[in-house]
Amino acid sequence: MTCEAASELGVPTVVLAARSDDAAAPVASEVLVGEADDTDAVRALARRCDVVTFDHEQVDLDGLHALECEGVVLHPSVETLRVAVDKAEMRVRLSAAGIPVPGFEVLGVPGTVHDPEDVAAAIAAFAASRAEKWPVVLKAVRGGYDGKGVWPVENEVAARQVADEAALASTPLLVEAHVDIDTELAVVIARGADGTTAAWPPVETAQIDGVCREVRYPGDLDVDLAARAESIALEVAAVVGATGVLAVELFASGGDLVVNEIAARPHNSAHWTIEGSTTSQFENHVRAVLGLPLGDTSPLARNVTSVNVFGAAPGETRGPADGLSAALAVRGAHVHLYGKAPRAGRKLGHVTVCGDDPVEVRGRAWSAARALGTPVPDAIGLGTP
Repeated sequence: MTCEAASELGVPTVVLAARSDDAAAPVASEVLVGEADDTDAVRALARRCDVVTFDHEQVDLDGLHALECEGVVLHPSVETLRVAVDKAEMRVRLSAAGIPVPGFEVLGVPGTVHDPEDVAAAIAAFAASRAEKWPVVLKAVRGGYDGKGVWPVENEVAARQVADEAALASTPLLVEAHVDIDTELAVVIARGADGTTAAWPPVETAQIDGVCREVRYPGDLDVDLAARAESIALEVAAVVGATGVLAVELFASGGDLVVNEIAARPHNSAHWTIEGSTTSQFENHVRAVLGLPLGDTSPLARNVTSVNVFGAAPGETRGPADGLSAALAVRGAHVHLYGKAPRAGRKLGHVTVCGDDPVEVRGRAWSAARALGTPVPDAIGLGTP
């Protein structure tokens, strides 16, 4: 989608892909096959580009730092990526800047094996120090995404089990307070290298099993909460020195807001901006990393719902392309399929619907997603078709 946005501006793109048939390959100007954590492969990419940017966090920061020292232009920078990639770095940096985050403690450092008994004892001490005690949440400092590397634990026995598994994988952990979540929301910011910013309005997200299933603008967010969320996100973007798109995911709890995660790249929570905003997140990401003026982020509709398309149940051979005709028959449905092989639980695309009535817009978006084979989680609350 970034390549498509670049193409509309006449900007050629070179993609470093793990496989020649990766989703971006058909729309890129040129494709190099290689791994994103291979410094030589990224160096080969950089030789063909004025600017190198990213669409995920599975990168080698030390290798990228070496490239930066060689004069390769990286947007976002290694310093920004470090905060997005390393949850301990993120919590420490944001907390030091006065940005609200859950209470936390870092239990290890990358590359060091820590005694699981000591780690479990530290987790228990952290829980004991808090009024609410258990549960607490354990997170892998690096490598987690879409719910992976996150373990809510209810007691010392469960904590020791995670500590044992983390020690075997040499995975340092972060322990943080469990947050009673009223609402999950996200704010996406575009920021230029000169510090200029453009923010899309906050959206309400539905995260199920750690994976985003639905995004709604404006959702049920009240005006005051949305304004505070946007202010926090702009502050985060400045603290981490972002260039390009930065997504800030937050929890609302009892009227308070805390930052949960950040992503220094175009983000699932702003896919709705392709049809729902004057300038999409992908176009503004291209503009920002190339030093071009940022585009208007005003919404084009009173209500927008974007639903992620997922692979059907195990054993189901039907893919989303089989339901494309039925999905496109849903009034106002904008379908985006990523060209990925269907697999249960795999994100295969998204559907966006814009309109005036929030209930109708949401219903039509889910109707199209269902037509594409997407199971509807019970927690979404739509019932059966």
